[in-house]
Amino acid sequence: MTDPNVVTLPLRLLRFCASLVATAALLSIAHAELPVARLDTVFPPGGKAGSEIDLTATGTDLDEASALHFTHPGITATLKPDKHFAVTIAPHVPAGIYDVRVSSLFGVSNPRAFVVGELPETVEKQPNDTPETAAELPLDTVMNGSVSYGKSDYFKFTAKRGQHLLAECAVPEIDSKLNPVLSLHDTNGRELASNRRSGLLDFTAPADGSYLIQIHDLIYSGGPEFFYRLALASGPHVDFVLPSSAQPGVKTKFTFFGRNLPGSTPASLAGLDSRPLEKLDLEIDVPAAGDPRADGLPDPASAAFDGFSYRLKTAQGTANPVFISFVSAPVIAEQEPNNLPPEAQKITPPCEISGQFFPAADVDSFIFDAKKGDVFLIEISSQRLGFPTKPTVLVQRDNADLLEIISTDANIGGIRFDTASNDPAGRFAVPDDGTYRLRVRDLFGGLRSDPRSTYRLSIRKETPDFRLVAVVEPPPTKDDDRTAAPHSALVRGGGTIPIKVLAFRRDGFAGDIDLSADGLPAGVTSYPTKILAGKNDGLLLLTAGEAAARWIGPIRIIGKARIGDAELAHEARAGVVLWSLQDFNTEPVQARLTRDFALAVSGTEPAPLSVDPVEDKVWEVAAGAKLEIPLRITRRGEFKEALKLKGAGAPGIETLPPIDIDPAAATVTATLDLATVKIPAGTHAIYFSAQTKGKFRGKDNVTTVIYTPPIRVVVKAPEAK
Repeated sequence: MTDPNVVTLPLRLLRFCASLVATAALLSIAHAELPVARLDTVFPPGGKAGSEIDLTATGTDLDEASALHFTHPGITATLKPDKHFAVTIAPHVPAGIYDVRVSSLFGVSNPRAFVVGELPETVEKQPNDTPETAAELPLDTVMNGSVSYGKSDYFKFTAKRGQHLLAECAVPEIDSKLNPVLSLHDTNGRELASNRRSGLLDFTAPADGSYLIQIHDLIYSGGPEFFYRLALASGPHVDFVLPSSAQPGVKTKFTFFGRNLPGSTPASLAGLDSRPLEKLDLEIDVPAAGDPRADGLPDPASAAFDGFSYRLKTAQGTANPVFISFVSAPVIAEQEPNNLPPEAQKITPPCEISGQFFPAADVDSFIFDAKKGDVFLIEISSQRLGFPTKPTVLVQRDNADLLEIISTDANIGGIRFDTASNDPAGRFAVPDDGTYRLRVRDLFGGLRSDPRSTYRLSIRKETPDFRLVAVVEPPPTKDDDRTAAPHSALVRGGGTIPIKVLAFRRDGFAGDIDLSADGLPAGVTSYPTKILAGKNDGLLLLTAGEAAARWIGPIRIIGKARIGDAELAHEARAGVVLWSLQDFNTEPVQARLTRDFALAVSGTEPAPLSVDPVEDKVWEVAAGAKLEIPLRITRRGEFKEALKLKGAGAPGIETLPPIDIDPAAATVTATLDLATVKIPAGTHAIYFSAQTKGKFRGKDNVTTVIYTPPIRVVVKAPEAK
């Protein structure tokens, strides 16, 4: 058997250099700004319900780490003298993926995934990096481990002839950097099965005996951040479900496709690994509302979806979760054959269609009747549902192409929180009475035959709406800043922090979205602000009073908008960058949605510098007039540089020249000359920000960006003559 631990010297050298650069990058990122707790790993990354485990947390600025905070109240932790945590998982905690954060002197950290399972668990014991030192892996057990740089991990087990087992390596859903390659060998070193594309091995033992599982990273990277959970079990696994959407609150029949599904029948198709699949029909009481805190779709682009995560429960155990999205109309199943125009499936819009890009090069055709003047919003969702697809829709009439709907790569989150998707949406205005045809296909599916590649095709009347995501990003400290790092919300006494709120606008909605925060602790305030009409993001500012007590907990960020005669309100989901990197032009930023939005109030450490209005009031000014707002500068630390305040928060205020503040100044006046700064009539929440650096906790040149609290300004319209 080829030794997988042998890596050529140039590749090792390249990776070594890369690791040095990465280490320097992490140090640079960690020391660039005021310290905020950052969590890198928790190990083990999960445990069995009803058990107690010993957990180690690693990260940056975790000084005086004191507690772990889980998103399920049934998971608790106690700090041990050795700085580990004793974690107790109550028996009633459902199998699922939760978030855990650690609190320290510098607030509460970014989250890491923590899995609660049903099987007994163990932790990898080293050395096990050769077949001869392979560790024992009992059946129906979860092994928590991590791969070392340039090496593989080996595990041995025994099985009976004909025994059907699944080796499942959970990686992306637990925030690991590992890109797993799994292979299975007999005792003679012969490879019996392998998977380089996902962490699943489907295996039926050919004879009684011992077998080896090998796991390594695709390019043999490794380290503590390359952790995994490897389950070897005979329990169920779901590959996909049809339909992949349902109406909320409506009992719906689903067909689950997978492996080891009790009561199932053969599905007459195979998975991407060419292993046969089973199918199981099941009627489910679909919940009336989704839970954004449950494990579902973590991709930032998926934040626009409402839905729920479902886990099939059987006597042999609980399966992996599948996401089922919510729709507003009854779901129609795609009917094959419908590839050729004469075979097109008849539909009646508005409707929702559940289909598959399967087999390879599949094209699905649908026809419908429409009248001149009808307007439909046509949207296809697949990549946002977790599949590696690139859908396209072609609208035709009498074999003439009228409209091709393809993805636009629109990205409202920027490079650090990329929301771009391959899923397209387009507006179709019917030009004449008649019959029209839709041709749907996957541009990536010409050669790939993957039955998991399902899609949801929506043909609906335009329904303007929106969804929100709140993220905390460290403000860039230089114009060409290309770093990215996990961050969390920590507000120090007397300070103000920004929360970036992204708006996924739907079906042409372009109006204002009012933002507010709910559940803030005593001493922390936030004046409601807006995502302005036509914009896709805005800042919500949180300010802590100088005497605000230490506090850690979840808060809710709410967006409201009036659309026609209705007022819609949605709670923002939360998002976070997963790993630190120095240059997002050379390495992609990884980000995901989180299960809540956590805020920390320092309580012990004030903001080193703050600027706020001398008077807390609503300022009024007539259009074309001049308004002067006195600002107070409070320097509590060794941040003694001059400042340049820049205005934002209202249309036109960004044209205001920067306000210079002398290092010795205690006050400054912000002047709004509405004869030159064209702020429209109405109520606005404006703010000012400035970048500065100083000495903090013995470190020189610590950079930070300060914000003023929102300043409420009412611009009065000119009086009619």
